[in-house]
Amino acid sequence: MSTATLTVRPRSSLTRLRDSVGAESTKLWSVRSTWLNLVAAALMTALLGVQYGFSTAYDQTHLPPGELAETTQVGAIAVNVVLIVQVLVAAFAMLPITSEYATGSIRSTLQWTPVRRDVVAGKAIVLAPVLFGYGLLVGLIAAVAGGLTAGQWADWDLAELVKDLVAIAAYTTLAGLFTAGIAFVIRTTAGTLTAAFLLLLVLPLMLSQSSLRPLMWLAALLPGGAGQGLLSGSTDPVPPVVSLLVLAAWAIGGLVLGLKVLGRRDA
Repeated sequence: MSTATLTVRPRSSLTRLRDSVGAESTKLWSVRSTWLNLVAAALMTALLGVQYGFSTAYDQTHLPPGELAETTQVGAIAVNVVLIVQVLVAAFAMLPITSEYATGSIRSTLQWTPVRRDVVAGKAIVLAPVLFGYGLLVGLIAAVAGGLTAGQWADWDLAELVKDLVAIAAYTTLAGLFTAGIAFVIRTTAGTLTAAFLLLLVLPLMLSQSSLRPLMWLAALLPGGAGQGLLSGSTDPVPPVVSLLVLAAWAIGGLVLGLKVLGRRDA
């Protein structure tokens, strides 16, 4: 009597990564929180855009004596709106990680994908293009809503609008990936959102208001400060290209730190 032999061939690293990306994509789009976040972001962006548009029109029609009215780039309105809406972007990026720790499904994820770098890489690869599209969407909504309500005081220069939208999309992508990285470190939704809120908004805003040059530099080197430098196009204290590199370094550093922590801790 012959004996049947089962041969199991190990999967290649590329196959493992492809399977991880497929699994993460399915998980991202199959939960309600993803769609609720997108809808909430679209609505909030539209409302803030309308508010900025009306404020722009009011300011230009109620100028002090001697001041001349001028138009505002609709892309600039989008930038101001996104700096507020970025909290929702951070929430979108962290939920695929923190929700798994909250429900315990991270154990299943690590059983299906035992090579932990594939887990981090899979989530990052899925999130990156989605976050880029997220930024384009909210930026466009803010620009259109703000421009329409600003009326004659809106400047619809297409080249400037495209430049601002690309900058917004780059910022939401890198800031979101940074948030995803620290989500692997902190693991809880409240803790991750608090850390992201501090580093992306509160600390850079506080430090940048200081008259002390070292504190202004420190603000520019934080992820939120680098993002503000990129979106505003300001060259003080660093040019936008440097701001982009700083932001990319934070995103990569956050993911690397998240991978190291995931490799050391039990799920």
